[in-house]
Amino acid sequence: MDEIFQKIIDSNFSDLNGLEVDASIPVPQYIVNEIIEAGLQGNKNIEYCHVSIGEQNRVAVKLKTTMLPWPLDLKLKLFKSVDLARSPRIRASLENNLLLGKLGSFFRALPKGINLYGNQVVVDIQSFLSTPELKKFLDLIKSAEINTEEGKVILDVKIRVDE
Repeated sequence: MDEIFQKIIDSNFSDLNGLEVDASIPVPQYIVNEIIEAGLQGNKNIEYCHVSIGEQNRVAVKLKTTMLPWPLDLKLKLFKSVDLARSPRIRASLENNLLLGKLGSFFRALPKGINLYGNQVVVDIQSFLSTPELKKFLDLIKSAEINTEEGKVILDVKIRVDE
């Protein structure tokens, strides 16, 4: 079975030309936190990061860096659309602690793939993927939107294999 899937991936999914999928993927808060924890393994600047997901694309982040003696409580508002222009990017507006956020960016406290531009936090999804196969799957995503409910993120994605 692995050989069949690898053959499909190696052919850039050309055997599945015409495939179209519209999916709504509810991701519970605990899975989001597990993904963040896995992504931060080996990062020497961040002791922990815990996300609480609210309604209307609001997210609260408790972030502890090695550079400050206290944790940061950040409030973010996620942009609804995912930027698919180059590598998929999730954007959010930083709604508090703007000065501390800029200092964190200046001292490079954030892991590779997470950047601050003014009051915007930008997460480059591709930088967290470890295999070329996973990166190929990103190319199949034609559009993606983010919505939240209390305790979960809902990803609405359109996947298509073009001929």
